[in-house]
Amino acid sequence: MERFKIFLLIVAVSVQLTSQDSTTEPPVQISKPKITLNLAHKVLYNTETVSLRCEVPGEPPGLQYDWYKNSKDLGEHQPSITASGSGTYECKAKKGAKSEKSDSYTLTLEDPPKAKLTVNPDWTEFFPNEKVNLQCEIEGGSSGWTFQWMRDSWTSEDSSVLAITIRLNHKSSLIGQKRFMGQNKIFSSGEANIKGNTLTLSVHSSHDGAYVCQAELQDRKVTTAKSTSHSITVHELPQPKLSVESQWNIFYPTEKVTLKCSVDEDSNKWGYEWFRNGARLLKDKDISFPGNTLSISSAKTGHSGQFTCRGRHLTRTSVTTRQTEAVQLHIHGNTPKPTITKHEWFEPFYSNERVQLHCNMPGVGWEYHWYKDLKLQITNPELTIDSVSVTDTGDYHCKAQRGDFSVDSETLQVRVQELPQPKLSVESQWNIFYPTEKVTLKCSVDEDSNKWGYEWFRNGARLLKDKDISFPGNTLSISSAKTGHSGQFTCRGRHLTRTSVTTRQTEAVQLHIHDITPKAVITKHEWFELFYTEERVQLHCNMPGVGWEYHWHKDSNPRITNPELTIDSVSVTDTGDYHCKAQRGDFSVDSETLQVRVQARPPAFLSLETELSDIMTGDMTLRCNVSDGRQWNYTWFMNGQQLNGSSDVLKVTGNEETIKSEFKCKGINTVRPLYSALSDGFIANNIIFKRKILLAISGCLVCCIVILIIGCIVLKITHKPEVKETAPEDLFFSMTDSKNQIASPMKECMDNRPTELEGCQEKEELITGRASAVHEDGVIKGEETLASEANGLTSFKGL
Repeated sequence: MERFKIFLLIVAVSVQLTSQDSTTEPPVQISKPKITLNLAHKVLYNTETVSLRCEVPGEPPGLQYDWYKNSKDLGEHQPSITASGSGTYECKAKKGAKSEKSDSYTLTLEDPPKAKLTVNPDWTEFFPNEKVNLQCEIEGGSSGWTFQWMRDSWTSEDSSVLAITIRLNHKSSLIGQKRFMGQNKIFSSGEANIKGNTLTLSVHSSHDGAYVCQAELQDRKVTTAKSTSHSITVHELPQPKLSVESQWNIFYPTEKVTLKCSVDEDSNKWGYEWFRNGARLLKDKDISFPGNTLSISSAKTGHSGQFTCRGRHLTRTSVTTRQTEAVQLHIHGNTPKPTITKHEWFEPFYSNERVQLHCNMPGVGWEYHWYKDLKLQITNPELTIDSVSVTDTGDYHCKAQRGDFSVDSETLQVRVQELPQPKLSVESQWNIFYPTEKVTLKCSVDEDSNKWGYEWFRNGARLLKDKDISFPGNTLSISSAKTGHSGQFTCRGRHLTRTSVTTRQTEAVQLHIHDITPKAVITKHEWFELFYTEERVQLHCNMPGVGWEYHWHKDSNPRITNPELTIDSVSVTDTGDYHCKAQRGDFSVDSETLQVRVQARPPAFLSLETELSDIMTGDMTLRCNVSDGRQWNYTWFMNGQQLNGSSDVLKVTGNEETIKSEFKCKGINTVRPLYSALSDGFIANNIIFKRKILLAISGCLVCCIVILIIGCIVLKITHKPEVKETAPEDLFFSMTDSKNQIASPMKECMDNRPTELEGCQEKEELITGRASAVHEDGVIKGEETLASEANGLTSFKGL
């Protein structure tokens, strides 16, 4: 009920209000408003002030306005507003409950255009008084724009009255200010000119700095951003330097003269102009200007004078430096010869005397060359031969030279008489000695030797006699060498009548006397404390120095004279104490004693073994054995040729080749001794054939025995039981006793049992009545010999 009452109340109030409005005013009609911008410019900049107006056709009185930007209420209620920035604007006109909204109006404001600075010529470095144009340009055109120029040292404003502030130096404070009417005025100093958007400078050192420009629309208060800067650096013109490319400035006719003009900074950008006595120099046949030099190829007297030069820039032809200070050149009218000064002059000279000559030429910068017979000897003002020889005889002159110019002196003859040259030698093949050894040196002058005496020197000091040193004739004798006698020995000849004349000293002979005498050293090759027979023993004896003869001794008995003692295959008799003696002259040195011990190699034994199978096949079996308790492999040889295999047993097929061959064997091991002694040789001879014959006979015997057995059986059956006959024992076969089951001798022999082999062999020999050969000490014995040794019984063993 409460809600219903409230509803009725609201309806009643609404009806009352409606009745009141209808009675007070008639309805108002509002046309759709329109936003207008009254501005003559096509381009608007965001720094300008823009006024927007909301126009309603008929403009009924009492209208109220609302403004919106980008759909947001601006809170403005006037017909016109000042726009702030780009965006979409709308306005609403309303009166009472009636309102109309305009269409959207898009306002676009642009950033002011940029100023662009161009420089002609586009350099950053200038020399004083060069021209440079700086031009400020605006994108879209420069019409209507005024320009400002700025630099760290001055600024300008382009207006009806042109004001330019000049800093006369780089200090921060302003020193002076000048004002000029119009746009075509130039500084009284002639340094700058502004015309339109162009600034022209005649650069000066005060114009250093970074330049920027800026444009402005003064009536609209629109200012562009500053352009990018352009730096200008003004360099002072370099001062060239002029120099003569020699240490002298006084020249002789035909001499070459070179002057150099140089600009230290960027010298490759400069050309040069030359002047003599203030007048510009031009090229001719003698004068040229290669690069930065002036070259006079052949000087004449007329080339004398004061020379200057200046630099001209190769690309900026208006830029020239100041002239250099003058250089005075003087060219002589004639050329004198060099003079030779002689010191202690003799004609002729003796060998070893001193010759000293000095060459001189007026002026400086000369290099002196001495020639003998037109061959260059030395480059020096002075020619000194401290000790002349016959080869120094010749015609001498000097040449004074500087650059390509030279002057020769007069010729001077030098004559030299040769002094004999002594020779020093050691009277042995060696110059290294040991204490107590005798040393003899000989000094000799081949020519007129009876006119010369001799002086001896050691390490440059004069030698005197003492108890060990004597000078008999032309020799130096050291009777018993000591360490103190070591050194470099020389000698020289002194003329017996002209005592001031001495020969040169000989070349030095170095003598070295050891302080101790070492023993001769024995070098051992593959040495063992115990050698086995057939091994190689190699010893080498060495003693420092040369001239040694080596003698080997065994147990103090001479053995061999040789540095090396080699026993290619030692035997037990080589066991002993060895030493060597190194000897030269009367001096000898013994080595230490070295013991050589030799032991015989373990022997290898070759034996012949015969099995029943060997009898059947005609083969033979050889066995090799080294009985020293170690494991051995074996190598077999047939007629000296090694066979394959390493077993201790060798089976040989009987044929014509093997019957006549000799077999040997030896043991092989991995540790010393690496092999045993070689066994004695074994030659099969005709044993194989005898076995084949024996085999045939045995076959026949077997057949006979079988027949006899059958016959016996038949007889036994046919005979009466009471008759008992004792069958005679046959050499070939004995029947087994039926009661005792005693086997016959032949049957026992036919059994292939190793334990009974020996007895069987004896019985077989009785049966066959033939002897076979056996091997004893490498000799094949005949049948008769074997029969006699075995009382007529022959065994198969060993066959």
